[in-house]
Amino acid sequence: MKPAWLVTGAASGIGRELSQQLAARNERLVLWDRDAEALAKTQAMCGSQCVHSETLDVVDFQATRDAAVRSAEAAGTLRYAIHCAGILRVGSALTMSPADYRAMIEINYLGTVHVAQALAPLLLQHATPQQRARLALVASVAGLRAIPSLTGYSASKHAVVGFGRGLSDELYRQPIDVRVVCPPAVDTPMVRNLAQLPAIYRLSPPQSVEGIAAAILRGIERPGWLTLLDAPSKLLWNLERTFPKSVGWVVQRMSDS
Repeated sequence: MKPAWLVTGAASGIGRELSQQLAARNERLVLWDRDAEALAKTQAMCGSQCVHSETLDVVDFQATRDAAVRSAEAAGTLRYAIHCAGILRVGSALTMSPADYRAMIEINYLGTVHVAQALAPLLLQHATPQQRARLALVASVAGLRAIPSLTGYSASKHAVVGFGRGLSDELYRQPIDVRVVCPPAVDTPMVRNLAQLPAIYRLSPPQSVEGIAAAILRGIERPGWLTLLDAPSKLLWNLERTFPKSVGWVVQRMSDS
């Protein structure tokens, strides 16, 4: 039986687009999201390629672990997972509400921890050195360089980056590839529904979800724990490590405008 892919956050945005592109490749799919109605739409888009779906909130660890067990049983062979579930809140670091900070840490970071803890052992059950498992955790370029108006979001995604890199090192002897994916801004409902786009998006306008999803599927097959998807993101990552003051100057001036 062909191994299945599990996609979280499959009801919209990057998760939905990844699901559709994987279905077009005739991959078997397991889809997760907390929005039952929107998840059903994604399932319909993927047709018979979707072998199982779960409605759950990854903040709930027990629910996540139970869903993982059911998903593995339904899929038969579960070897690949892409964790996309996340939220975005925009606002000043000093005035953003504690509730918004907490929500991003719980969903973006702790949700990632819960998914990894629940899925990694199951992915490894059918993995071998010749047929390695793959666990991709979607973070953000904002998790590599904090961005004004996205400070809380950046903090939650920095946590995902740190967790993913540490997990990759811990599991280096195991037949599983952990990838931390850091997309740039993407034109998804999460971004389009913002009351006002952060100023930094004028420097890096949101990219098409179709292109980013395709880049993710290509990128997670390459070596290395960090997956960057476009030239500007790679340039930012290199400049931030070598010329951090120059990057800071650009980010600060962009935020003043």
